[in-house]
Amino acid sequence: MLRLFVICWFLLLGFQQAFATELSTFENKLNEAEDYLVVNPAQSIIILENLDDIDKFSPELFIRWHLINARAAVPTSQFDRLHQSVDAIFSQQQAPYFKKRITSIMSALGIWLRYAEYLDDAQLSFQCGYKYAENDRQRLTLTNSMALVAMAQNNNDEARNLYAESYNFTVRLNLPNVVAMIESNLGYLALDENKIPEAEHYFRSALSRYQIIDKRAGQISAGLNLLMVFLIQDQTINFERLYGPTSTLTHAFPNEAKQALLLWLEMRFKKLKGNYVSRKDIAKLQIAYEQLESDQMKTFVHRYFAKKLEVPIAPPKKIPPKKFTRSWFELVKKCQW
Repeated sequence: MLRLFVICWFLLLGFQQAFATELSTFENKLNEAEDYLVVNPAQSIIILENLDDIDKFSPELFIRWHLINARAAVPTSQFDRLHQSVDAIFSQQQAPYFKKRITSIMSALGIWLRYAEYLDDAQLSFQCGYKYAENDRQRLTLTNSMALVAMAQNNNDEARNLYAESYNFTVRLNLPNVVAMIESNLGYLALDENKIPEAEHYFRSALSRYQIIDKRAGQISAGLNLLMVFLIQDQTINFERLYGPTSTLTHAFPNEAKQALLLWLEMRFKKLKGNYVSRKDIAKLQIAYEQLESDQMKTFVHRYFAKKLEVPIAPPKKIPPKKFTRSWFELVKKCQW
């Protein structure tokens, strides 16, 4: 009997040691995935996907995995992935770690709701996240997100006020990533109002900041935006100078929407140089148009390039307000965590 007890004890000890080793490996891999978020979020996803059985670990590690996955999904435009992770996180809403990370969770939720065009609900999510924000960086990021929703609702004055509220503050706090994000969105706002030189100014500044901090996703977005305004102004020399590095980064980055925009820019440049855009090219552009990451970008492409390239596409339709109906969203509306 004693021998059996000793054997069982050693087996249990072995299982505990094996689990501790597995747990340590899992945590190290999460840290590695988190480290890649700024420089290469696609690598973060690869690391996460190679981690098995996340359900067997603690709620904290489960939530961490999904938060990192959600953060990586945004710059790679994998919004189904973002939605799935947000939904999974809410299955752990009673966990203490859920409440600890409530601002990040509300931000991720708001981003998906904005993408899915639940605009009023997205604003509620961002406001809830702002309520529990613990530092100026979080508050500034959420203010920028709320301004994006205001733009999507065609409330440019509110968006401009929100950006003005945060822009100078971010510069003083030396947060180049947040400043670049705000400048990019100010560029979109200027582009929406057909203020092309102003848009160019903001996109140039955003690109410079992203290059300094070596944020690849930001460099791609700002680079493509700047290429776009160069073509709107028929600035082929400026386009040629920036095209090489931006194209290389875009093709190396697994983001279908960015590559679709690059195709439109390449075809417009081709036409500007006097080259023929074939029917096959036009068919590719029609497909790429549907792959663009937002109705806002589709609006820009339709407004500035479709007619010049003779591509028969329709502008995005205005979608009437809609309500998100997941049961747990009632808790978001109350925002009492």
